[in-house]
Formats: sequence, structure tokens, C-alpha cells
Amino acid sequence: MQSLQDAPVGTVAPLRTITFGELADLPVKPRQHLLFPWLREGDSALVWAAAGVGKTMFTLSLALAVAGGGTVLEWNAPRPRRVLVIDGEMPEDDLRERLISLAGSVEGIDMDAARKNLRLLARNGQSPDAAFPDFGDVSQHRAILRRIRRYRPDLVVLDNLSTLAGVADENSAAATQVIVKFLAMLKQAQIATIVVHHSNKAGTGYRGSTMLETTFECVIGLRKDRGADVVDTSGTTKFRFEWTKYRRKRGPTIRDTSARLEDAGGRLQWVVAPTDDDILDALAALVRTGQYGTQRALLAALPRHLWPTAGSQPSLSWLNGKLGVADAKGVLPGHEREKLFKASRGESEAPADVDEDDTANDDL
Repeated sequence: MQSLQDAPVGTVAPLRTITFGELADLPVKPRQHLLFPWLREGDSALVWAAAGVGKTMFTLSLALAVAGGGTVLEWNAPRPRRVLVIDGEMPEDDLRERLISLAGSVEGIDMDAARKNLRLLARNGQSPDAAFPDFGDVSQHRAILRRIRRYRPDLVVLDNLSTLAGVADENSAAATQVIVKFLAMLKQAQIATIVVHHSNKAGTGYRGSTMLETTFECVIGLRKDRGADVVDTSGTTKFRFEWTKYRRKRGPTIRDTSARLEDAGGRLQWVVAPTDDDILDALAALVRTGQYGTQRALLAALPRHLWPTAGSQPSLSWLNGKLGVADAKGVLPGHEREKLFKASRGESEAPADVDEDDTANDDL
């Protein structure tokens, strides 16, 4: 059966129906992953964040991984694919600088493939007289789709929605439905899509009507960690992932976590780590089971994915610091913790098992 992406363009195709029997007997080819495990052929995702948090750095890294293959953050692109990035605001020299610097953050990338497969359509790279597409204009949709399909991309990245789609009222469901319909057309053409959008003023979700969410398999929010700077002292990006929508079963890499982009000897590198909130909540839950009478026992029970450094168990003084933060924030008051420790031991005094010099892994 001819795919929609291979179908002739320029004419309106007739609608087709199919019976249940025909559908059941249809030899369906499983959709392959562009980025395992959350982005398959034809899937669509929304990435939202406040200005300056790092959504473009994040999505350009994803585009590079898909275009060149390799692993970014905790996700793997099995093989290189064609990617079209449509950018509505960034100058080409900035795009160039970011892509070159980010390429090294993708483990195992095939740079030759990435250079060929990643194509950019940037507003600021056009003549002032050129008519740049407006995704909010329904009369342009078929022409835009024809242009996109000429590049034959497996993935389209739209960065960002506010600069690419003119909408009279973002909070209007009817106005937003115009964009949703175009995204559905891309899905019908079996083209995966990542849409970049701004957060609302409160920073609690994406801007505009919830109608926008209907077509996406997943929605990812990038938010500032509570009590942490968006940009750390090295000047690199830092944020918390929040998977606010995910249609399939969640695996170990589909979880709310923290990520930062750091300079490792002149090479940018994405580092994934648990958030402080996750660690504090886990420690409180473990203590409240009543099974642990000392900090040493509690540290041994802390799951590996919550260790600040992969493969290296944190120190007792690191744990003591986290318990102090949990007390200060009211997540696990110190008096409650000590009462539960004593009850677990059946003793009246807590042993001093915190070594003040035990700081070998105090990296958070």
C-alpha cells in the first residue's frame, strides 16, 4: 500500500474507508523509533518552557541525534533520519553556533549523516521579500505541507509556535484548532513532529488553549528546579523535565528528572540527575516505612537512580545534608525522623554514624 508521504501532491486525495475485516487482515508494518522509547514514526510531541530555560538547546540536541543517530540524554536514535527544523526567530549564525557546539553532546553521532540529514528553514535566513509560511493560516496549509513533503523529512521541528503561527487568540479553542488540524495533516503524512512552545505566565503549563494538546503523544515541560538557577555558574542550561502527558506505558527513562548541559573539557555534555525534590521525597518515604534505624541503613536503601553520581554511592555527609534540607523544607521534620529511627532500633539514642570527613561523593 502506498504511504501518504509517497503519494502525489498538489491534488486533494479522495477519502477512503476500510472494513474491520480488511483492517484486521492488513499487513501492518510496525512504526520504528526515531528516538527510543518515546518518539516513533508519525508521532508528535510538544515541548514547552519559559523564555531562556533551554528549550531550543534541548530540541536542537534531539534533532541532531535523530539526524545523525546516537544517544542524547537517556534516549537512543537507532539510525540516522531526515530532519527539517523550521525556525521562526533565531539568526542563522546563532543556529550554526549552537548546532556545532551541541553535536558533541550526542554520543555516537555520525557527523557526516547529521550534516546531510539535518535541514533548516529559518525565517531570518530569508529575503525580506520572501513569504515565510504561517501555520496559523488555514489557507496556506496545503502549500506548507507540499513544501515540507518535498524535503521528505522523518521529523519536523517547529521552533517556536508563537513565531510560526499567527493566531488571533491563543486562549480560543476554535483558533487553536486551526493549528491542531495542520499537525493532524503531518501525522496523516506519517511525519513525526516536535513543536516548541512558550509556557504560560505562571510557568505551570504551556501557553494558550488546552485544545493544542489533543494531537500529541507526549507533552514535555522544561521547568526551573525549585531553589535552583536556570543557568548554573558555568553558564550552561539547567532544567527539570516534567512529562505532563504520555500516552504509552512509562519506562525508566520516561520520568520527571533534572538535566543540565555542562562543559566537559571543551565539549558540551548533557547530564541527567534526580531532582532535589525527588531525593527528599524518596528519603521521607523510606524513613516512614519504619525499617531503617540509622542513616547508614537509609543510605543503603536509597535507589541507585537517585544517587547524585551514577555508579558511585553518595557519602553519609551528603545524606546528612539532604536530611537537613528535608527538615528545613518540612518534607521530613528532624524530630519525626529521629523518632522513627529510634522506634526502628528499639533504642533511646541514635548512634553517631555520620563521618564529617566522609565527603568523597558530595557532588550535589
